[in-house]
Amino acid sequence: MNTIKTVGLEKKYGRKHVFTELNMDLAGNRFVVLLGANGIGKTTFLKLCAGLAPYHAGKLSVNGKSERSDLTNEVAYVSEESHFDAFLTVQEVMDVHARQFRGFQRERADEMVHRVELPTQTKMRALSRGQRHLLAMIIAIAKPHPMIVADEMLANLDTAKKQALLSILTDVVMDEGRMIVMATHAYEDVEMLADGAVFLKQEEVLVISDLEEWRMQHGSSLKGLFDEVGRV
Repeated sequence: MNTIKTVGLEKKYGRKHVFTELNMDLAGNRFVVLLGANGIGKTTFLKLCAGLAPYHAGKLSVNGKSERSDLTNEVAYVSEESHFDAFLTVQEVMDVHARQFRGFQRERADEMVHRVELPTQTKMRALSRGQRHLLAMIIAIAKPHPMIVADEMLANLDTAKKQALLSILTDVVMDEGRMIVMATHAYEDVEMLADGAVFLKQEEVLVISDLEEWRMQHGSSLKGLFDEVGRV
């Protein structure tokens, strides 16, 4: 069972505190939506989970591991800004990751690339931002990491590619024991996938472990959750 736990987590940039005494315990969910106002620290939180940034105080563990070097092996991070070599083709980018990561599912990556109709011989510099997002998510899924954290992956996709990606994510959620945490404002797109939610607010966090139960109790959607909790 995948877990994310923080105790008294503190993160700051200079004199600005992003998190102060952040406490949360998330376990067992398969697709978690990370909510919060712009600038509240969603991207920072995902990077901390993936071991890509240090924190200043408190504790953070993923699947019981807390060293940054261990976190990078537990969590695959997918950002809005992909950092692929502009002169590599889609095919070459997948070749690089297949060499770097033991257990990389190359055949599966090829199948997903075909499924979303990415041009394998096209260089990164010629791809749209949305296409680079798709490739980044495909590579994260093909890696052996038990957890994937993603930052606004749906924002720059047209309808067809968004549906293709959601179909792939549905397969991962339904068939694998992995956890996906996605920060997004595309509530309607992930409504049916989400079974948990984390809402970051100034100085606090709300964790909804059973989103379906919350929906039944409140008769509301994810957007309703954002509207309701955001006012409190």
